[in-house]
Amino acid sequence: MPAIPDRRSVLRVGLAATLPAAVAVAAAPPAQARPSQLRESDVTRWMDAYLKAWQTKDADLAASLFTRDAVYQAVPGLADQMFHGRDEIHEYWTGVTASQAGMSGIQGRPFVSGNRADIEIWVTMQIPSETDGSMQWVTLIETNILTFATPKLCSSNIEYNQILDGKIDPPNGWGHF
Repeated sequence: MPAIPDRRSVLRVGLAATLPAAVAVAAAPPAQARPSQLRESDVTRWMDAYLKAWQTKDADLAASLFTRDAVYQAVPGLADQMFHGRDEIHEYWTGVTASQAGMSGIQGRPFVSGNRADIEIWVTMQIPSETDGSMQWVTLIETNILTFATPKLCSSNIEYNQILDGKIDPPNGWGHF
């Protein structure tokens, strides 16, 4: 094992120059393993399609937004709310949107770092009441933590949300950081 360089050498010439070339090369991930650079516009376009799939109850479109081996966590940590692969995502979307009506959604500005993005959505829709089955308005305020395999395909979606009774408009400035 090579000796650890002294602090002055590292500051003067940099760490890579003070270690043997083999060690420095081994520490860097190969170029193909680095994630593609994701842009805000990629995430906005993806979320536009996601919201369109939700509004139109299009499970085929929803599933097509994910990689074949994607993991979708509708409720983080609950095994029965974790869906693996396009087929399970498709099945989940078919069931969860079936009883919804009048869905309308908007998205906030995404925060992007590498191949990951966090984005807020504000959704209003009608769902059946638990008491009498009549349709009632709810507002869903959600943050999606997304990992992308490519700018068009998501490999992981983790949702955190709050459901409020009634149709509520977002406050001024919502969705902008």
